[in-house]
Amino acid sequence: MIAPYVSRNPVQLTVPDEVDRYLHGPADFILMTHSHWDHLPDVPRVIAHSGATLYASKTACAIMRKVGVPEQHLHELTYGEVLNLPGEVRVTALESRHMEPTGAPGYYQSVPTVSMQERAHWLCGEVFAFLIEVEGQRILNIGSANFHLPALDQQHCDHFFCGISRWKPGFPELLGHITFRHFYPTHHDDFVHPLREFALRDDYIRLKTALPDLTGNELPVLEWLELS
Repeated sequence: MIAPYVSRNPVQLTVPDEVDRYLHGPADFILMTHSHWDHLPDVPRVIAHSGATLYASKTACAIMRKVGVPEQHLHELTYGEVLNLPGEVRVTALESRHMEPTGAPGYYQSVPTVSMQERAHWLCGEVFAFLIEVEGQRILNIGSANFHLPALDQQHCDHFFCGISRWKPGFPELLGHITFRHFYPTHHDDFVHPLREFALRDDYIRLKTALPDLTGNELPVLEWLELS
């Protein structure tokens, strides 16, 4: 799983019934791009269900310790780290960036003293992109409408899952530095309605207007998509 957040509730950060509805199945590992409230809060319950290991930033792991996730389920990532994971999956953790100032910036160097009950408590932390290699496919995932050009320049992949949340002019030169066969815009719903009431914002429309040569595939919601 990558940043598995399904609660999407205007009041509660995590809604156990929603997590149980969608994320109760098996999982070997969880990759976390950054630790904002719309990415990380459902992870403790996912780990409790599945026994998965979370691969995430120092900040994200500090937050997980605060909310009681056992240490054996946490792996603090470093930039450039290569993971050989179950199922012959190889993951390279690449340095990335968040589109600031959206969301709470900052880091936790140790377990937070705040309650983690407010969205503002879920600081962004260190940001990762993930290059996933499995069954001959190269899959690149970035979780925010920004990236760290030195880490991603000249990267090539078969499938590019690109977070475009609240995209605005100034997105780094996407088409000039990353080559891909298939582009999938992600992370551009409104984040506060349940998945059964899923609604996209206009982020992708604005991105295509700015980059008319970009072609992509909208992901089907709550359906399996076979990559080929």
